[in-house]
Amino acid sequence: MHILLPGPTPIPPTVQEALVRPMNDHRGTPFTEVNNRVRSELANLFNAPSLNHIAIFPASGTGGLEAAVVNFCRPHDRVLSIETGLFGRRFGEVALAHQVQVDHIKVPWGKSFEVPEVIDRLNHFPYRAVLVTHNETSTGVVNPVVTLAEALVRTAPESRPILLVDSISGVPSMPLFLTGGVDVIIAASQKGFMCPPGLALLALSDRARAAVIDNDRPGRFYFDLRPYLADQLPYTPAVGLWHALDAALTLLRQEGAETRYRRHRILRDAVRAFAKAGGLTLLVEEPVASPTVTALALPDSIEAGTLRENLERVGLQIAGAPGPWHHKAIRIGHVGYLDLADVVAGLGLIAPYLPDPAGAMTALIPFLKEGLAYDASTDFSDRIARP
Repeated sequence: MHILLPGPTPIPPTVQEALVRPMNDHRGTPFTEVNNRVRSELANLFNAPSLNHIAIFPASGTGGLEAAVVNFCRPHDRVLSIETGLFGRRFGEVALAHQVQVDHIKVPWGKSFEVPEVIDRLNHFPYRAVLVTHNETSTGVVNPVVTLAEALVRTAPESRPILLVDSISGVPSMPLFLTGGVDVIIAASQKGFMCPPGLALLALSDRARAAVIDNDRPGRFYFDLRPYLADQLPYTPAVGLWHALDAALTLLRQEGAETRYRRHRILRDAVRAFAKAGGLTLLVEEPVASPTVTALALPDSIEAGTLRENLERVGLQIAGAPGPWHHKAIRIGHVGYLDLADVVAGLGLIAPYLPDPAGAMTALIPFLKEGLAYDASTDFSDRIARP
């Protein structure tokens, strides 16, 4: 089965091999070395001050959102939730479930939030935290998180709220670091990190780390960050997934960040060109279009569920669209362990169902020429088998 999903994503062979290594003691020397190496790699990737600013939970990305809420917010604290899609809404729902008072900025689907609107709201109310989504998986929108963080530092350098950033479908496929006012980055294993689902990753700034330690909120246990920040594992970790993440981080380092960012931009642009030429409607404008997932509206003659079923029969999985786009749109993931040949192979299976199949495939030719040069120059060459 060929996968063009926003997650879970294809897994490199070396990562698959790491999953079946013999089990070992999570308190023993071999695993301690893996744990320290993984946290050090993640600290470098996120630009965290040290490995003791990194926490890795056996959980989904939603577990990472919950960990952020319970470690930074007390019951009845007031937070601002910025919703640009399904997962932005989920972040606010997690806070509500923990008796946090949640105010909302709701943005139309397919749009990014406006920084001045957020700053204006923050100037009128004292908030404990701001909950924001970096890359909204449900819509394929990139939000101006860094611009917001910098504006917060300028307007309230000492009293600004904690900025909690869901980048589950963002990093490491696009840049985001613990600099310029970004306090917490939440990620997960099953997207750009090229691992199976099951690990939630949190990176904390110095300011955020101090806030966790000072937070006297009761009721934290499984998602308590404090043991991790004190260099402890409070319970049995998902040992096999740690080994997988160790192998994946090695591949990411070998590829290099700038090459990785460029690869994902090329894949995004190829998908958008293919879709537009083939007769589909781009639901997100180019300046805020995600490098990891693209949402496309279908013509009335194509039903989303039927298209996905037909594609599965020929060996391709793509994603449906949630919320108001459910019946009229699809999402194509181009994230993680994929190169241009992988994406073109998948798009070739979609093309026969489009109003203009020939136009769609012709639109890929300029990217194929660029992609050949890219593939020849990268060390990230251990590729998934073609369908």
